[in-house]
Amino acid sequence: MQRVFDPKCRPEEYQQQGKSYPFPDLTQELCPQCLSDLLKRHGFYSRWLCAIGFSGEIRIRRFLCKTCGKTVSLLPSFAHPRMSHSILFIIVVLSRFYLDEASVTQALKIFYQDTGQCCSRQLLGQFRKRFQENLNRLIMEIIALMRLKSPLVTAPVEKQRQRARQLLEYIQSLNSEDVSLKLFELSRTTYLTAIAN
Repeated sequence: MQRVFDPKCRPEEYQQQGKSYPFPDLTQELCPQCLSDLLKRHGFYSRWLCAIGFSGEIRIRRFLCKTCGKTVSLLPSFAHPRMSHSILFIIVVLSRFYLDEASVTQALKIFYQDTGQCCSRQLLGQFRKRFQENLNRLIMEIIALMRLKSPLVTAPVEKQRQRARQLLEYIQSLNSEDVSLKLFELSRTTYLTAIAN
């Protein structure tokens, strides 16, 4: 199981601090899976992160429930659960495709010009597919999350690219990492995938 937290720093600073980063302490919390024992610190694991202006391994703090044997990992909010690319990387590359109404080739060229980083056609295709599959759920969850009284997307259901563009415009008008963190806290879902317990 993963818990997302706001590290209040950029990936570079987080990586530099490594194990000495002041992680949230979950040792006074009951296991969220069995609710029968307190969590204990259970070391770290490393995972790869590709973010805008950063690529490298980061440390993830883990906690263990001795009763059920399951772990809880603390994931910084700039990292997307179960993906090696950061939230911002994903949102920016999707925005180049949807907001600029560009072809895949044009979107990747604009993304490279803006960030100095490459993204493959296949990776953008994977992001687009997952984002579009989650589009209606995301719209409804963000409306609930932000307690919006008027719809944030007005394009009809059959105009997926226009709906995606309107949602991305809204997400970018806020802070994509903050929205992702709140979305995960509310529904245990993310922009691209639902997280299985």
